[in-house]
Amino acid sequence: MILHHFRIGVRRGSQLLVGATFLVACFGLVMACFSQEPAAKPRVKVTIQDEKPTVVETVVPVEPQQHAVVTGQPNFMVTLRVDGKTMHLGVIQTVLKFDGQLHQQGNFPGRMLVQNQPLPRGENKKNRIGFMSVYEQSKVQISQTVEVIPTKAPKGVAKRRLDAMLVKYQIENKDTQPHQVGVKVWMDVFLVNNDGALFAAPNKPGKILDGVEMKDSDVPDYLQVLQVPNLKNPGYVAHFTYDLGKAYERPNRVVLTNLGGAFGNGWDMQVMQAMGDSAMGFFWDPKEIGPGKKRTFAYSYGEGICPNLEGEGQFAVALGGSFEPGKLFTIAAHVQEAAPGQYLALELPPGMERVEGKELQPVSTIDENGNAIVNWKARVLNTGRFTVRVRSSTGVTQTKIITISRPGEEAAGP
Repeated sequence: MILHHFRIGVRRGSQLLVGATFLVACFGLVMACFSQEPAAKPRVKVTIQDEKPTVVETVVPVEPQQHAVVTGQPNFMVTLRVDGKTMHLGVIQTVLKFDGQLHQQGNFPGRMLVQNQPLPRGENKKNRIGFMSVYEQSKVQISQTVEVIPTKAPKGVAKRRLDAMLVKYQIENKDTQPHQVGVKVWMDVFLVNNDGALFAAPNKPGKILDGVEMKDSDVPDYLQVLQVPNLKNPGYVAHFTYDLGKAYERPNRVVLTNLGGAFGNGWDMQVMQAMGDSAMGFFWDPKEIGPGKKRTFAYSYGEGICPNLEGEGQFAVALGGSFEPGKLFTIAAHVQEAAPGQYLALELPPGMERVEGKELQPVSTIDENGNAIVNWKARVLNTGRFTVRVRSSTGVTQTKIITISRPGEEAAGP
């Protein structure tokens, strides 16, 4: 009996041993199966480089007729007429403040190196309408260029008009000592037939501006001069443009006053209501310019608004999403002050494919400031080095070089 139970126990023990051996074998088989599957690939490494934008001649057409006429006077003084219309009385004056000393009309104590010399030819050997002058004091050179330019085309108009002047100043310190230099531009306002023309600005909606000083961030991108002080029926409208691109300092003050307020305060102008005889001025207040350093200013005055000097319809390209092969990423072109009829084209290299958005897209859905966004979606097909381009009808091309690789890989691509 004892032997019988012992045999049963041995038999059961053998069964348990066989079962355990079977489970171990199955677990080993499963682990072997897992070990034969490929390991997950490491995440890709992505680097993005921006190439310098390339620019060709803009395709926005310009009407050949010259509407603005400029005349140079001594000491940076200028006169302007547009289509025979009076745009101011007397001359538009430039006043300098040099190391605390005031240089007024007819009182430039230094020497003029160049006086109203015709402008050199521009890109593609095009003739330019205008002139330049260079003044020097204490080894500081102050240059002024005055040029007739095409302005932005109004909505519904296909061509741009040569109806404004662009005035640039460059102050270059060639001395071994620093100098404080500032520039003021002012004029006796008279528009067409109104000696008391008033003003409006995009950052002051619904307001007629009379006896106002605007400073720093409150200085508008452009200032309107109204023949009639009525926003709904203003008659002829002229424009001072102050936002001309990052390369040019904007005025830090604009003063709208009457003719009496423009005199008697030296550098500054007193803020007063026009009372039928308006005047205005704007300032780049004095700042220290170190040896070998420069300051660069610009403004435009005429009928139309001057486009950004870095190119109308400027745009920046932003990338987002995943650059893992098989995944989607986005290309967004942020357009500033869209040009009339502007369109953008996306150019993708082999190894990438466009998924959403037409290859050629118009710049549409433009906001009140003339800005817009054009979007595409694309897919990465494999790792490598890729050149993605967005071309604009304005002649500007933005390029991104994208390198996608995994550890141990050497990126190669177009």
